[in-house]
Amino acid sequence: MTDKLDLEDLAHLARVAEGQGATVPESAVARLTLAGLVRRPEHVCEGAPVLELTPAGLARVRSSDQ
Repeated sequence: MTDKLDLEDLAHLARVAEGQGATVPESAVARLTLAGLVRRPEHVCEGAPVLELTPAGLARVRSSDQ
């Protein structure tokens, strides 16, 4: 599924990696979640990010940094 992501989706993924998941549009969150790259944490503390990278999302971010 990750091959269907475009550059804008990858930019949204980078924002999640930077802790700015709250700024990502819901449509992008849905695509990234369906691709298995992000998830909503089960327990959210006040001030914690609303989205987190999955292991696959982290690997995707790391591979795009190179």
